[in-house]
Amino acid sequence: QPQLMLDMEQARGLLHRQDASLVSIRSWPEFIGTTSGYSYIKPKGEIAGARWGHAGSDSTHMEDFHNPDGTMRSADDITAMWKAWNIKPEQQVSFYCGTGWRASETFMYARAMGWKNVSVYDGGWYEWSSDPKNPVATGERGPDSSK
Repeated sequence: QPQLMLDMEQARGLLHRQDASLVSIRSWPEFIGTTSGYSYIKPKGEIAGARWGHAGSDSTHMEDFHNPDGTMRSADDITAMWKAWNIKPEQQVSFYCGTGWRASETFMYARAMGWKNVSVYDGGWYEWSSDPKNPVATGERGPDSSK
């Protein structure tokens, strides 16, 4: 039985591993640190070593996962999007976002796609960014930045 919710220490333990992915379900501007995405979250950036799992245009949208009619994109499309960032179904995968709803939606997609070892880091960027000791990354970067 996989653990469905991770705390900060467990999430930290997934970083820089080939058999695991801590996956940011945040917009590209959030991921590269040009915005936090939230008026009440001041720090900008991303968990250093996290992999970008896509989301949408901002913190209130998830269009990267939706067809024009609002239904879920195909499992093949989503898997290909994630594979480009070294996120694979055989890994231990935990999703997070700013506050939790985007990570939870993506968790449900992964489960529907048959991914077995998936979870949500519920604290997300909001919790991570509140501790100045936690490593943060900013700026443009690609999939190899998470190795």
